[in-house]
Amino acid sequence: VQWRILALARGLGLPMPRPYRVPYVPGITVFIPHGGGKDRILEIRENLYSGLEQSKPLILWLANKYHDEFKAFSNRMGQYAGKEGQSVWESDGYQWDKYTDEQWEKLCGWASMRLQTLWRTVAGMTMYYDALQCHYEVQADNRSALAQPGVWDPADCFTCLIAMQNYKVYDDAALKDTEKMFEKFPPCLRVAITDWEPINDSAAVDNLHPRQTLRYFSGLIDASSPMRKDKALRRTPRFWVELPGCYLLGDGKNEAQNFAIPYSRGAFIQCMDMNQAGDQQEVS
Repeated sequence: VQWRILALARGLGLPMPRPYRVPYVPGITVFIPHGGGKDRILEIRENLYSGLEQSKPLILWLANKYHDEFKAFSNRMGQYAGKEGQSVWESDGYQWDKYTDEQWEKLCGWASMRLQTLWRTVAGMTMYYDALQCHYEVQADNRSALAQPGVWDPADCFTCLIAMQNYKVYDDAALKDTEKMFEKFPPCLRVAITDWEPINDSAAVDNLHPRQTLRYFSGLIDASSPMRKDKALRRTPRFWVELPGCYLLGDGKNEAQNFAIPYSRGAFIQCMDMNQAGDQQEVS
C-alpha cells in the first residue's frame, strides 16, 4: 500500500497536461487478451460455493471482506423480492444453499466485480466511454460539426478491444458470458477473434508455405454482428483479415493480442491483462 501511495504522490507532483476538448480527442484502444479455459469471464457458482468445502467457501470470504457492500447489495435485491415472480431474497444473506439459480446469477455478478475476472476489467476500462460523454456534455466545442447531436459518439474515440483467440472453441457458458458483455457494456466494446481452415487448391497461387496446413484468419465482432445460423451463440465477424501464419509463435499472453492490432483505432494503445487488478502501475 505504501509504494502505491508514493507512486500516486509522485504523479500528483508532475505537470498537469491540459485536457483535450471534445470532439478533438485522440483515439485510444484498450487491448485485453482472453484465452478462455480457466480464465472465466464471470465467476461461476461452483467456484464460489459448492456445499462440499472443507473450509469457508469463497463467497463467504467475499461477503465478510466487503461486508458493507454485500449488505447494501442484499438490501437492494430485497427491494425486488416477490416482484414480477422473483424469489424472496434471503434476509440474513449467508444461507447459500437457499439461493435460487436466478439469485446465484446475480451473486456471481456481484462477486465477479470483486475478483480478478475479465468482467471486472472490461467494466472498469469501458468507463472511458462515460468519461468522454461527460466531457462532451460539460465542455464540448459546439462549433464543430463532429460535436453536433446525432454525430458525436464516444465510441469513435475509444475502443475496448478484447482479443479472444479461442472464441471458435468456446463452450456454451463462455459464449453466454460474452453475449452478456455485449448487452451490459457500451457499444465501444468489440471482440477480435481467430479462425482457421484447411488449405485448398488456391494455396500455391497465394504463395503459402508448403509446410503450412492451415490458413489462419482474424475477425471482428460486436453487439451489432449477426448470429451465425450454423452455430448458436456465435456471431459472424464484420471484418476478416487473413494472417500470414499461426498467430501464436511464442509467449501466448502477449502475442495473443497481435492478431487484434488491425482493428485498433486511434493514436494510443493501452495493453491490459485479462484479470487486471485495477492499478495504474500494472498497465504494460
